[in-house]
Amino acid sequence: MRVRSMLILLLFAVAAGILVWLRHDAPKPRNAQKASWNEIIADLNACGRRKHIKAMQHAHFAEIAASENRPEAERLFRALAFSERLQEQNCAAAIRRLGGEYRPPRPGTLFGGSTDGNLDRCIQAERRSYHEHRDAEIRRAMTRGNRYAARTLVWASAADLKSIFLLECRHGSRECAFAVCPVCGNLYVTEYLDRYCPFCLTDGEKFVRFE
Repeated sequence: MRVRSMLILLLFAVAAGILVWLRHDAPKPRNAQKASWNEIIADLNACGRRKHIKAMQHAHFAEIAASENRPEAERLFRALAFSERLQEQNCAAAIRRLGGEYRPPRPGTLFGGSTDGNLDRCIQAERRSYHEHRDAEIRRAMTRGNRYAARTLVWASAADLKSIFLLECRHGSRECAFAVCPVCGNLYVTEYLDRYCPFCLTDGEKFVRFE
């Protein structure tokens, strides 16, 4: 009797332990999980909207450069616009994956001016944007354990920094051709291309070229 009682108690303890483990490890309800990502969704949405506005502005600057017969600046602006659109799409995909909905901003006023002035304006805007946003959004995603969102934001931040570098090179009147990774939007001067994108491992032969 004593042995049987001990076995019953042991089985009861094991069963209770399994139930506790299953309850603790069970996936959170979709609504609860969505609520936990709300702040990260907001960060991704803000990033996507910034990218949308910049893509539209760069495309407009490319048209101005074309009208001024400035093919070197036109190539750069078109590469930048393409990169920004890709990054916006990545942000939108991340938002949908987290249960949110991305809505691009309404069309706004586009700046104009000469190509040289537009290069200056872009450099100043990119520097300001980069320093304003820093890594707060990335750090928040990492702290919450959302590496997918963090990776998307890292790609966007790295592209912002590369944009500053390429704009400054173009302003120095060095003639260049450009390439963009079609997955993460990483920008290159075609003279110095990686065989594979260091951010997403896309084959360099698939890069979109602006020459």
